[in-house]
Amino acid sequence: MNNVIFTYNEESALTAGQGGFINESGAYIITLSEAALKTFDTGSKAVEFSGETEDGRKVQYLSVFTTKTDGTESKFGVAIVQAIMGCAGIRQATYQMKDAKNIVSPEFAGKKVGLVLQKTLTSKQDGSDSYKLEIKLPFIASTRQTLKEKAEGKQAETVERMIATLKDKDDRKKKPSGNNGAGHGDYPDYPQQDDSGFTPF
Repeated sequence: MNNVIFTYNEESALTAGQGGFINESGAYIITLSEAALKTFDTGSKAVEFSGETEDGRKVQYLSVFTTKTDGTESKFGVAIVQAIMGCAGIRQATYQMKDAKNIVSPEFAGKKVGLVLQKTLTSKQDGSDSYKLEIKLPFIASTRQTLKEKAEGKQAETVERMIATLKDKDDRKKKPSGNNGAGHGDYPDYPQQDDSGFTPF
């Protein structure tokens, strides 16, 4: 007599070796675990969000750059942070030092927020392929409305419309005959954090 212990589930099988991390473009409900404040040696500053979906998939280092390398404010990045605050019900964000190298904004921890994430294919310094996820649009977790839709009393449509056409971005470096050391503009490769700490934006 056969005692069945598993029935094949392709969806589960395809997650093998992926470490339980989000690795596809899409809309996710995420409980934030940390918002780390980073200053890079290029002069740029970012908030790095980490968290977990309801089904246990994790996301780390969702970087939102708030200050450009020239010291000016990144209006797009600041707007994303403000939208996350609005969607999560955070009225004011402060910062505190966990230790000499780790500065966080504690108000984000434990908050639930919807995020439309876009997967961007990238190249490591050795030329091999990698990827990162970028926040395209925060939304309210309980209703899937954007803040604009809520303010205007409209039903949730923007998120579904966005993910219907969302495609992965390809920022991989073309294979040149020689490496000219070109960077990524305002967005540095990791890790390039400056240990002198973060000054509030």
